[in-house]
Amino acid sequence: MTSAEPTKRPILLTWLCLGSGLFGIAWISMFLGWITYSTRGAIPGGLFPGITLVYLKSGPGFILAELLLSISGMAGVVLMWKARKSGFYVYSVSKAILYFLPVAIIGSSQLAFFPLAVTSVLIVAYGILTGIFREND
Repeated sequence: MTSAEPTKRPILLTWLCLGSGLFGIAWISMFLGWITYSTRGAIPGGLFPGITLVYLKSGPGFILAELLLSISGMAGVVLMWKARKSGFYVYSVSKAILYFLPVAIIGSSQLAFFPLAVTSVLIVAYGILTGIFREND
């Protein structure tokens, strides 16, 4: 194998990126839905989870920050899909801020073990795979 040939992506990285990508698209779609419905003045009760009203009461700046951080997390996933080490750092920082931003803005009622555990497991799993990532070309 010459250095010009691309390395094969590990199956774990493929599944992690696909899972993170699908979840990220769903989360971004939910934020865009919140923005759309809130500009119309009515949020359909059964359409979004209960956290919707809590997040929306935090103001448009909070929603925009969450949306932008979600998009940057997705950019990190795309970079990791391309085996770029910078994607790990973008993803990790975005996810850490995404977890703690609601706690800082809304309050400690937003602390939850399951999202923290999932976020931590994903960051650790991606971190283990950083050995195969290339430095940015």
